[in-house]
Amino acid sequence: MNKYLITLFALMMSANIAMAQQFMMQDGKMMMMKDGKPMAMDKDMTMSNGDKVMMDGSIMMKNGKKMKMQNGMMMDEGGHMMMRDGVAMKDGKMMAMKDGQSMAMDQDMTMSNGTKVMMDGSVMMKGGKKMKMKNGMMMDQNGMMMDANGMMKK
Repeated sequence: MNKYLITLFALMMSANIAMAQQFMMQDGKMMMMKDGKPMAMDKDMTMSNGDKVMMDGSIMMKNGKKMKMQNGMMMDEGGHMMMRDGVAMKDGKMMAMKDGQSMAMDQDMTMSNGTKVMMDGSVMMKGGKKMKMKNGMMMDQNGMMMDANGMMKK
């Protein structure tokens, strides 16, 4: 094997090791993605930011706040909350998330509870209440709102 193939192989291995793990609540069970495959969490995990994710889906943040992950919520190993399906305001732009992948919103969306989310971040709740999403806020496909810390908003 020549030195170029060995170097390429080493780079590929290091890139694979560096792939970020993701943790997700799926059907009431905490799952983690390891080597691109989902598997049940078998122990509590501490994220690089100090937040601790428990096997039951509860999270103890380093600032002492507690939360419980809901179905479809995801967290990367850095402790950043994500969502499998929904919308989020990121850096002043509305992003749509489908299967954990995000892309810029290209049209207004209606969530399953009737809440309407506009491309500019304006939200019209089913009951008529209006609000504007702030940076880091997320809403799942059911219309459940979360702030930048993953805390549920009513």
